[in-house]
Amino acid sequence: MRVFFAIEFDDVIKNYLSEVQHEVRSHCISGNFSFKENFHLTLRFLGEQNTQQVENLKQVLKDVAGVSEFELRLDKLGSFRKGNRSIIWVGLEKSLQLQQLYNNMEKTLSQNGYQKEERSYNPHITLAREVKMEKFEFLAEKTEIEQLTVKVKSISLMESKRINDKLAYVPLERVELQHDL
Repeated sequence: MRVFFAIEFDDVIKNYLSEVQHEVRSHCISGNFSFKENFHLTLRFLGEQNTQQVENLKQVLKDVAGVSEFELRLDKLGSFRKGNRSIIWVGLEKSLQLQQLYNNMEKTLSQNGYQKEERSYNPHITLAREVKMEKFEFLAEKTEIEQLTVKVKSISLMESKRINDKLAYVPLERVELQHDL
């Protein structure tokens, strides 16, 4: 199973990201656009795992979920270049709580035999991959991202798989964060 840890979004955020994606698509020559129902924030991609490893990862999820609920805020449109193609994403404002959750996850994964991530964590929500477009800079200037609040109430272990030949992200385990009164 191809799995990853993620923060899932409610329909309000997914609908908004879909609107932004529609604007992005109107400026693209081509691209592979994420399905609205698949919008999420990846905490850590783990790749292929067997059944026993997935059970261990469910425990890792429970171990790192002992933090309080927190909020994130959408920030800006961005891109990663790969040759003459790009990944287009929506970024998030810096968040100490998110960084602490990520660091705790990395530490716990390392204690469970997983290699630490080489790259620094750059939280983003992928709208499209393999995008060909004329001028991203024009699109980035033109597209203002509403600084909507994302309430993080749980974290999930997700499986990436094809269902009826369509890519789907299916929660294998979802753990609620602590609700402070």
